[in-house]
Amino acid sequence: MRVAVVRYPKLELFGLYTDSQNRLKNLAETAEIYGSSDERELAEQLKGFDIVITEPMMPTFGRTFFDFNNDVKLVFVHGRGYDNVDIEAASEKGVIVARVPGWCENEAVAEHALSLIMEGAKKLWKARGWVSEGKWAEVGESGGYFFSPSLREMSIGIIGYGYIGSRLAKILKQGFGTKVLVYDPYVPSSKIEEEGNIPFEDLKELLGQSDAISIHAELTKETYHMIGRKEIEAMKDGVIIVNTARGAIIDTEALIEGLSIGKISFAGLDVVEGEPLEGEHPLLKFPNVLITPHVAYATNEAIKCMDHSTVDAIVSFMNGKPVWETVELKKRRR
Repeated sequence: MRVAVVRYPKLELFGLYTDSQNRLKNLAETAEIYGSSDERELAEQLKGFDIVITEPMMPTFGRTFFDFNNDVKLVFVHGRGYDNVDIEAASEKGVIVARVPGWCENEAVAEHALSLIMEGAKKLWKARGWVSEGKWAEVGESGGYFFSPSLREMSIGIIGYGYIGSRLAKILKQGFGTKVLVYDPYVPSSKIEEEGNIPFEDLKELLGQSDAISIHAELTKETYHMIGRKEIEAMKDGVIIVNTARGAIIDTEALIEGLSIGKISFAGLDVVEGEPLEGEHPLLKFPNVLITPHVAYATNEAIKCMDHSTVDAIVSFMNGKPVWETVELKKRRR
């Protein structure tokens, strides 16, 4: 079998810290390809390859790709997101789409989300600004300007209760005694309640009761701009928003408006719509917005797990065994 590692260029991380590249080369004929942003050209580039390893964002494996390529039998995403792959089109062609198991990234991303929540809750961005502006001596006269709630006092809403969302919930609940509210229409309410959290059937109801909101949903047609103007209007004044999932789940214009009028007190974003951002992007002008460059997953432990699970999946495929974790079209819980 022939394997293509499609770099674009973030997948340079694959095998960088491990022996996974050598292991892969011992299993199959392997080539590194810089994938075209044009699906038809990409389809031509990957003719003759049975397996593709790609990154979550780019290039795009849409219907056009699958219409013009009949050789690829497995697309393995080196990450959790797969919004650059048309699952329906792949399924129609009999192509398996899989990704790294959720436990590879759950600890890393949950920790990153918690860091962003605490940045907003403890007003660290504001305190840092005062020190850099020479206002240290004025803190005692600020009249509670830096007073903040403890995590024990807060109600934190989690949107998406998969590996990462549920791990963050556990850290918050068991580590800080936080009241955790959960919205995920694909997870039974009984499971959420068993783990000591409060399930919500209505997203806006959760938004209205949350002091901070952390997003951990996958980007789908259903979740695109899930958080828009109406949803932000439903939130508490001074809410904290954290997103370590996918940027397009939040409507950027609505987010900017919410920040401008003070509805949102802090936004911590590891992902943004249309990333990477240019230097003049409006979000970069807000001191109460902290943006990290899509690195929440990037711990030594997570990268090693992602690399090894990628090769393990390819071995399973080559041996005719089930591939973990195969992506299928989700069905909403009734």
